[in-house]
Amino acid sequence: MIAWLSQSALATSILILAVLSVRRPVANAFGARAAYALWLAPAVRAIVPPVSMPAAVLPVASPVTGPIHFTIITAPLPATSDVPWSEIALAVWLAGAAAYLALGWWQHRRFLDDALANGAPLIIPDVPFDVVASRSVDGPLATGLIHPLILVPSDFETRFTAEEQHLALLHEQAHHRRGDIWASLAAMLLTAFLWFNPFAHMALRAFRRDMEAACDARVIAEAGTEAAKPYAETILRCASRPAPRSLCALTAVDELKGRLEMLSLKHGNMRKVAGLMVAGGITAAGLAIAAPALADEPKRDAGRQEKRIEIREVIGGKGETKIIKRNGEGISEVSLDCPGEKFDASSEGGSDGKQEKTRFVLCADKGESLLAALEKAAVEVEKRDEMPADRKADILTKIRAKIAELRAKG
Repeated sequence: MIAWLSQSALATSILILAVLSVRRPVANAFGARAAYALWLAPAVRAIVPPVSMPAAVLPVASPVTGPIHFTIITAPLPATSDVPWSEIALAVWLAGAAAYLALGWWQHRRFLDDALANGAPLIIPDVPFDVVASRSVDGPLATGLIHPLILVPSDFETRFTAEEQHLALLHEQAHHRRGDIWASLAAMLLTAFLWFNPFAHMALRAFRRDMEAACDARVIAEAGTEAAKPYAETILRCASRPAPRSLCALTAVDELKGRLEMLSLKHGNMRKVAGLMVAGGITAAGLAIAAPALADEPKRDAGRQEKRIEIREVIGGKGETKIIKRNGEGISEVSLDCPGEKFDASSEGGSDGKQEKTRFVLCADKGESLLAALEKAAVEVEKRDEMPADRKADILTKIRAKIAELRAKG
């Protein structure tokens, strides 16, 4: 699990960096909603489950000098450790994520409980959501996953003009209708998943700015372009201290400049559609690039990973040896194209810290009996001085046992 989490975290982090790099140019060229849509790429990549892919097959090429009689593969294995490092790393990862989410939930509940304790219902015609005016709130806020709620300052009806009230409430209603509260929760979950990555926290702040700017664009689209100026004035009047990340605020002070700049940009409908297509293309491309990381981990033998392979050939019974492949594939994944009968045996050994696994694979020639091939191979293996004595003896024992079995069968 830790391997898949690591792969997923790396791929998601790469996509986060990509979005952070292009969000501003995309917003300037295509509008705020296109920039907001870009965040779908890391969000989707983070939840994509591992996909089974065919295990790599390591072919053994037949040299021109003759057929392969047997193949010996040696793979060093790292020494086992009594310390379960992967389990410890997973526990720390999950504990950090849980602590981040617990802190966020505590901040949300403390803020919301205080706001409701110091508030009173406010009945506003044509607003289908519950509205609460509270002394604990500086500016309009939207919250509530199951029970949508809009919080406004206690002096909302006196501090703002009727038009400003209308525009502010349009903004908070848009958050609920667009599902931004759920999107904020998803962003916090993704940040919790990458709590140790500083770019994830940068991305959360950038995501919130893009979400608010996209909501602004929705309000202007509903109210008309002539509402852009009074809406900008409403944003300035509502500027307040940052709210908990679980709430969608009309504005926080640190978001003012970028959002007011976006309000001044004009984008036609065709360009907005093109921007959403660009965001979709970037999402698809990001997932395609990250797809190789979804392959299943190579199978492990007793919790150990083969790190290197050497394949040696004995050609034509002459005892000629050649190393033809060396890489990180697992021994169990080596495939020998065998036209005749096949025999496979393996042995492990070595000193502490230098454990190795040796695998012997024999393929009888077409028309040749396995018994005859094993008898010839046993003679050749006996001559192999480069094989560790303990593993050579073990493999020879298995070969001779197979020879005895075949002889008994006649």
